[in-house]
Amino acid sequence: MATPNNFKITNSIGTTDNFQGPDVQFFYITLITADGSSVLDVRTELGYDETLHNLQRTILQRGTILYQRIENAATGRLDVCMERSGWTAATLQTAIRGMGTTVGVNNKDVSTSTVTQTELKLDNS
Repeated sequence: MATPNNFKITNSIGTTDNFQGPDVQFFYITLITADGSSVLDVRTELGYDETLHNLQRTILQRGTILYQRIENAATGRLDVCMERSGWTAATLQTAIRGMGTTVGVNNKDVSTSTVTQTELKLDNS
């Protein structure tokens, strides 16, 4: 079957085009402690009932995580791609902040964390 030559490349420059499956959303999450000046180094919070386990349980309440990327640095950064998400950046940020100051078995503080809805970007920024 020949490829048609009369198709549109994109609907909008600067947004993510999805050529397969349901719409997806991308969230850039920064886990920040209550003092507002410290990010949470999540590289040691990967086990059962630790911070990221509890964070994923919160995120999964309103959608399916397709991909995630945890920054390999003390940045508190986590990128998540979801399908059929019921979250907006504001509602997800409220839910994460609502997890409080004693998250997981190590009692980590995520009470001033931030969430930004982004688009797909394939680089290291």
